[in-house]
Amino acid sequence: MSNSYHLRDEVQTRSFDGALLRRLLRYLAPHRNWVIVSTLLLLAAACMSNLAPLLMMHAVDTYMNAADGRDAAAMAADFDGLMRMTGALAGVIVLEAIVRFVQLLIVTWIGQRTMFEMRMGLFDHLQGLSLSFLDRNPVGRLMSRVTSDVDKIQESIVTAIVQVFSGLFTIAVVLVFMFWTNWQLALVALVPLPLIFGASWVFRQYAQKSFLEIRRKVADIGAYMQESIGGMHVIQIFGQEGSSYERHDYLNAEHRDEWLRQVRNFAVYFPAVEFLSALSTALIILYCGNQILNLGEEISRVASVGTLVGYVYWAERLFIPIRSLADRYNLLLEAMASSERVFELLDTKPEITDRDGAIVPDQIEGSVAFENVWFAYNKPGENAARILSEREDHAFGAQDEQWVLRDVSFTVSPGERVAIVGHTGAGKSTIINLISRFYEPQRGIIRIGGHDVRDYAQEPLRRHIGIVLQNVFLFNSSIEDNIRLADPDMADDWVRECARRANADKFIQRLPGGYNYVVGERGANLSTGQRQLLAFARTLAHDPEILILDEATSSIDTETEALIQGAMETLMAGRTSIVIAHRLSTIRNADRILVMHHGEIREVGTHDELLAKGGLYSTLYELQFAGLQA
Repeated sequence: MSNSYHLRDEVQTRSFDGALLRRLLRYLAPHRNWVIVSTLLLLAAACMSNLAPLLMMHAVDTYMNAADGRDAAAMAADFDGLMRMTGALAGVIVLEAIVRFVQLLIVTWIGQRTMFEMRMGLFDHLQGLSLSFLDRNPVGRLMSRVTSDVDKIQESIVTAIVQVFSGLFTIAVVLVFMFWTNWQLALVALVPLPLIFGASWVFRQYAQKSFLEIRRKVADIGAYMQESIGGMHVIQIFGQEGSSYERHDYLNAEHRDEWLRQVRNFAVYFPAVEFLSALSTALIILYCGNQILNLGEEISRVASVGTLVGYVYWAERLFIPIRSLADRYNLLLEAMASSERVFELLDTKPEITDRDGAIVPDQIEGSVAFENVWFAYNKPGENAARILSEREDHAFGAQDEQWVLRDVSFTVSPGERVAIVGHTGAGKSTIINLISRFYEPQRGIIRIGGHDVRDYAQEPLRRHIGIVLQNVFLFNSSIEDNIRLADPDMADDWVRECARRANADKFIQRLPGGYNYVVGERGANLSTGQRQLLAFARTLAHDPEILILDEATSSIDTETEALIQGAMETLMAGRTSIVIAHRLSTIRNADRILVMHHGEIREVGTHDELLAKGGLYSTLYELQFAGLQA
């Protein structure tokens, strides 16, 4: 099995990837106008936020720091001016709040729409992937792509990218205001900045490593929980609750300890940045205070009290985004790793695709033919494949243990009932997968209705093939929904008629709510026999031309088996039927029986003919009935 078929689930350290970010941002292209509006609002909010210190500086210097001895009229004029500046300041603050509210709504809407479109694209892509890919990748891993990884990407769009840009905008605007007002004082305020950048760089290294470790620990806990809950019956049967608890305790403790390490990282970093920010404020106060004291009555713009107030506010606004940028950068790197995994899944190509001009049948003649079919789930070695293609006797290929089917040929005529028997691993179920085109053979041709299955479009072809498996899958919905399978055109009367003909109506009527009864996850609220009867009703309701029954009567009590046998007879009437069974007693009435052994068809005939031959089928029959008698 090639490793290329496996999705990577490790949380890896990843540097900033501009190409990956550009691909991620393509999802924003349909919303580019709203992105532009949001960016402009972000810039406007940053400007308004830093306009407030300028207004306060002007108010203090013009109306609050006037010389003593002014008359009442001048003081009244100052008070009126102060009220106007206060009103202007309040207006700026309110307007900034409104702008940020609208900007946040727009960004959140964009993020949610992007997440919705990405999830739908992933789900649609998953439905088109071949079963070989799904076989090689655990369900939990695929679910994490559609859920947690997409959530992390959405978080990066709404939180990381927006806050990073917001922080950069704020820093740029603050610097413009500070240098425009007084470049000397701006330089004084920026003295601690190199130290802050150094502390942020160190913090980012430790925090990123800790974030990645936390993600690994969470993945370990999730995988163990899924495995433990799924195998709880085995744990309880063998009394392993204690060891299972200890293992979970160990994994949980590792996760806790890693979180505590991350908390320590934040506990060191943020107070350090707060101290350096306070140092910047102290330097501003020291510089302005020294100027004011030295100038005495000749207070200049550089040393004014208003300037001091304004720069203290600007310094605070400068260091707040700097404190958060390192954290947001780590979040952006996490989103990079998630987006890489999502794009890896999206870039996975289906192994089975429809040809141009593929046949979309309204109806299919129910004939099935295998012509010299070779198949292996794992790709055979290059040497074996080369010799197989060059030699007609397939001598080398027959010795290759990877082949599941070896030169299989048989024909099923329309309306014929053919049974396939053989030991476990003989290749019986593989034939089902090939007929439904879930896989394609490495060599040979499979024909349905006289056409190569590769000439059909996959989805329309499968609509004409009904399969009842041994392990019936039911959705966590009502019985009626499980029979109609979301087909809006299927009449309620037809659903009930099919259930009656499949001998399922009696037990359905006894259930609370009847056809509205919810069967539970995978049909957990029903017995094995009831689930199989529903599977017969479901197949009958969709009226396929070709019917495949895979071990449909195994693990069933005698009474239920009689009901299922009656449903089978109803279902097979007038249809091409291929029956795979371990219970040889269930296939006595088959028109033909194919006996498989190690991927090859060894015997063909009716039940009586094969018993009379005294070959492999006769041996299987005798062993089965000897076991029953014992």
